[in-house]
Amino acid sequence: MAAYRDSLTAMRAGVVADLMSRLAGSENKRAGDAFTNVLLMKDSTAANFLKQMDYYGRSLSVGCTFCHMGGGKWDDDTKDAKKTTRVMIELVNLINTQGLSKLGGQRPPRISCVTCHRGRQTPGQALLPQ
Repeated sequence: MAAYRDSLTAMRAGVVADLMSRLAGSENKRAGDAFTNVLLMKDSTAANFLKQMDYYGRSLSVGCTFCHMGGGKWDDDTKDAKKTTRVMIELVNLINTQGLSKLGGQRPPRISCVTCHRGRQTPGQALLPQ
């Protein structure tokens, strides 16, 4: 399993490096302006947007084509996994901003993809009690 994760990490790193080279000079542009069909995280910089995409891949131990069509069709919405990811991003943001933030303190707890997925494509029983 570790070798599989390492190969996915290397593949994602290559994709991110390729996209960063295409963005050269525009890394600080808004993601919504640098890429097409960005529905969430539009105001993130293009560089941070790509880092976040890599984080999602690491959290689920998947490659880019788990959510995206191959051949550089990043804006295509054909795959259900991409649609599900958008819903999950909104859910995580909702829990963090309207739920956990109410606990207060200097640093309220936060969740992320890895909280439930723990390196798996599905959250297992984290969301579905038996």
